[in-house]
Amino acid sequence: MIDKFKIQSRKVHFSGFNGGQLAASLDFPREVAPAQYAIISHCFTCTKQTLTTARLGRGLAQAGYGVLRFDFTGLGDSEGVFADTHFRSMIKDIECAADWLATHYQPANILIGHSMGGTASLAAACDGGASLAQVEKVITLASPAIPGHVLHHFGPAMAKLQHGETAEIKVAGQAYVVKPAFVEDVNSYDMVAQMRDCHIPVMAVRAGDDELIGPQDAQQLLGYGNTASRLCQIDGADHLFSNRNHAEQLLAEILNWIKNTRK
Repeated sequence: MIDKFKIQSRKVHFSGFNGGQLAASLDFPREVAPAQYAIISHCFTCTKQTLTTARLGRGLAQAGYGVLRFDFTGLGDSEGVFADTHFRSMIKDIECAADWLATHYQPANILIGHSMGGTASLAAACDGGASLAQVEKVITLASPAIPGHVLHHFGPAMAKLQHGETAEIKVAGQAYVVKPAFVEDVNSYDMVAQMRDCHIPVMAVRAGDDELIGPQDAQQLLGYGNTASRLCQIDGADHLFSNRNHAEQLLAEILNWIKNTRK
């Protein structure tokens, strides 16, 4: 049985990797002080209000956790230009979120990320930054094993990008400008080297009917680290865990793992 505290949300802002103001929501229970805090990072070109992120943030707050979910630079309500971002900037934005949370509340204990946000969360947790030193668990949701996986969705734009030209991609019907530096960045990031000395427990969740991320990616992510891990599959779920029953199952699995896993 999951506790159901009444929750409230605060709109907050903090500086991102390049100094622009990032928009965030802090979800927390009204009746009790959160014993732990989590940071949730959304998927590539998504926002903090995307179904997966928003539902999970509220669900964790109802269970007694404080949850910070934010828009990466250039997305949602955050300042900045999306074309100037890349995988490493996502990691830096997560570190900025952790800095703000540690300064105004308490350090994050849990990092959660959906799709590309999960891969970035895993990399950030093992980056060694002081603001993330208290992270005890990382949870990836339908996340690719390597940052470069996102390039499979760039389609015809890849030809221009590989020739050093700026190009426009379309994700879910919306256009985004991407620079060649983005391609160089994701292709140069070495997750194996980053995770070699990682000792943080990781839970990798895969969606059973995911059409974007293959089933092997979760296993590969878990293979990077040197610590306790768990592979979880939500049968029948799509990439966004959009079905409410799948979302509730996801929340229950995450809460169970958080409560019963020690660093």
